[in-house]
Amino acid sequence: MPGAPRGIVRTAAIIFDLDDTLIDTKGVLLPASLRRVAAATGIAVERLDPRGKRIDEVLAPVAGLTAAQREAAAAAWYDPEVPPLTPLPGAVALLEELRGRVALVLLTRGQPARQRNKIARSGLAGYFDEVVIRPIEAPGSKRDDLARLRAAYGRCVVVGDDPRDELHHAEALGIPTLRVPEVPLAAIPQRLERLGVLAPREGSSSGPGST
Repeated sequence: MPGAPRGIVRTAAIIFDLDDTLIDTKGVLLPASLRRVAAATGIAVERLDPRGKRIDEVLAPVAGLTAAQREAAAAAWYDPEVPPLTPLPGAVALLEELRGRVALVLLTRGQPARQRNKIARSGLAGYFDEVVIRPIEAPGSKRDDLARLRAAYGRCVVVGDDPRDELHHAEALGIPTLRVPEVPLAAIPQRLERLGVLAPREGSSSGPGST
């Protein structure tokens, strides 16, 4: 069974996004990436689009770029090296709380070597039963990965931050979602219990009167 590498039969999985769900990409990694692109191309960082996920989106506001500038920008943007990362507050405690109670899957999209380094440098790799990295230029979308994961694990819930990406694709497939930070990381176990994909711990309450 693709979704059970630890030899445990799983009947449900929590699928986590990585960037801005478990690590601070917009606050820590994005500014550094934009500065690298600016330094490599001679373009003022203020002219770059910080909303872009691919380098062509980052460069979209800048006209008249040379082929050499575009090549340098791509090399800088997709540089696999990342600094040591601290998971977002509450991320490690949440994964510790869930580990062993339900299958944990990490689903992320980006330059594969860079995404692997993010996972390694944040210390999160050991919490997951499966890690799925979709290359940024690969055909298809996370919807394809989510469909496969649901088939492998059964019931799933997706935890993410982006309503245009993982949350959108999950909802299109009818998979329940929890959007952070609207749902605090600390509140996720109780939400999962209410959704019926996580058995309550003995003595805990997840009924309507619980907080």
